Amino acid sequence: MVDVFNESRKRLQEQLIVETAYYHFKYSREETPYSIALTYISENDFDFNRYEKNLRIDDKIILLHPNLCAIVFDGTTEEQGLKAAEHLLYHVQDICFTKHIYMAIVTVNSNETQFQTVHDLFDLLSYALNHNMDNSVIERSQIIKND
Repeated sequence: MVDVFNESRKRLQEQLIVETAYYHFKYSREETPYSIALTYISENDFDFNRYEKNLRIDDKIILLHPNLCAIVFDGTTEEQGLKAAEHLLYHVQDICFTKHIYMAIVTVNSNETQFQTVHDLFDLLSYALNHNMDNSVIERSQIIKND
């Protein structure tokens, strides 16, 4: 699971940067924040379109791989993005309670480029996968960095 994720990570990051360009432009132009959640479900047969009924109109699902998708929560602060991701995780667990769900979230901020934001998001999901932190939402404040 981790190997497949790491093998295609660079390509997936580039795809996510392209897919979120509109939101980043809007952030840099109008300072409209947004959050991105990255979700990995352990089995390939999950239909990520099931998420749609639990999303707002301005939110977007970005399919990256058969068992990996990103969700953009438009206009959300860090706290609002985390709550939205937790709400989504809660509803997805009802749909696929036998599967492992890994979810990480970041919120754009003025101290980082779009590339760094997406890179950090993939680092968080990789951390969750490596440490078997399934069925919870991982965010930056939960990771202790040894600098």
